[in-house]
Amino acid sequence: MLLAAIIVTASGIMFVLGIWLYSSYRGHKQIFLAYAERELFEVTQDFYLENQEDIEKENQHQRTGKLARMAADIQIKYPNTNRDTIQQILTEQYFSRTNAADSTAPSEPKSSRGNRSRHFIMSYAFRTISWTEQVIDSLDKRLTTAMSQKKRFSPFTLRLVEIEEKSEGSRDFYAQRFKESKTRPILVDPTDRVFLELEFSNPRPFLVKSIGWQLFFSFILTAALWGTFLTLMKTIRKQRQLAQLRKAFVNNMTHELKTPVSTVMAAIESIQRYGAQEDREKMNRYLNLSRQELEHLSRMIEKVLQVDVAETNGVHLNPVRFDFGQLVAECADNFRLTSKKNIEITLDREGNSFGLVGDPSHLKSVINNLLDNAIKYSNAPVFIQLQLQESEKEISLKVSDNGIGIPQSYLQDVFDLFFRVPSGNVHNVKGFGLGLAYVKQIIHEHQGQIHVTSKEGNGSVFVVTLPKQ
Repeated sequence: MLLAAIIVTASGIMFVLGIWLYSSYRGHKQIFLAYAERELFEVTQDFYLENQEDIEKENQHQRTGKLARMAADIQIKYPNTNRDTIQQILTEQYFSRTNAADSTAPSEPKSSRGNRSRHFIMSYAFRTISWTEQVIDSLDKRLTTAMSQKKRFSPFTLRLVEIEEKSEGSRDFYAQRFKESKTRPILVDPTDRVFLELEFSNPRPFLVKSIGWQLFFSFILTAALWGTFLTLMKTIRKQRQLAQLRKAFVNNMTHELKTPVSTVMAAIESIQRYGAQEDREKMNRYLNLSRQELEHLSRMIEKVLQVDVAETNGVHLNPVRFDFGQLVAECADNFRLTSKKNIEITLDREGNSFGLVGDPSHLKSVINNLLDNAIKYSNAPVFIQLQLQESEKEISLKVSDNGIGIPQSYLQDVFDLFFRVPSGNVHNVKGFGLGLAYVKQIIHEHQGQIHVTSKEGNGSVFVVTLPKQ
């Protein structure tokens, strides 16, 4: 249920972010197309102003030829008329209409008439420019330069198109043009309905770059969101595993604590009820058994208390300089004498000085834990190889055994508190999952490191590295 809620929440936030980014993208595209259209107007006016004299001469030549052809046509219909007189009348009529049209323009101060506004000039410029391929090519180059200088360039095509009157101006018409990244068409020849347009081949890279900060912010927010959710799920999963391990620990510990208590109670009852106090040999046997069980109980309680202190308040160390190699040798000798299994422990040394500064009591517990695990998880005969190596700044101890090994999937968990490699309902080896957690804590308190390599069925190798100082 929680996982579903997290997924729905994250998906909803990402959906809103997606809508926001898409709206921003469309807005920037609309602004960019409007900018390109305005830039085309300015480039066209600059072209007109720079070539105004040549354009006017060409228009005058075209107009004179057109009026001459009209006068000739009239003379054909009316042979008695004079062609020059007809052409003069047509010229006067043309200029009277042109002046009347210009008189409708807004009045402006005399000082500004030499520099009229762009929108006022454009209506005249589009009427007078002859739209040849050379003109289109010139405007294309000018527009490319202008947009590149303002760092708003995207590859485009400038061309003349014919648009039917019934399609131009409709909502669907402009929606389709926006989708195809085209500017609004500019009418340049009303007679044939010829328009000037810009079409951008692929403006997406430029537009994406223009909303780069929004994309970056969205990426950071999305990464933080999913990172938080994944961390939460990992924490919940870890807590669930820890709860299961704690439950298994409590069940295991309850069983382990009841065993020595039951044994001691049985021994005391035998002494009291069956007259064992009169048989000194039998009484000593019962008392020794009770003592062993109580010592075992004391060691278990001490181990639990040690780990609890290490986890909550840390470990209080009493560092002194001592010979770590001698400590390892003493621990190996103790296990050779006290182990109930048939064991063989070898110790190899590489180096001359194994002195370091540390707490010998806690480090002895570390060595004992590693040796005890090697023996418990190995079938007889047990072969354990200890290798001591020293360098200028550190000492390492390698503990290798011929035990049952650890599956690869559990290697990263063996140092966790309460963890024991799952073995179903079979509990051939007693333990609480505290030993290696304690070992890791002590090694870290000494600024050292510990790691393990193992292969199931082929034993394990624990390597402890400790600084000399």
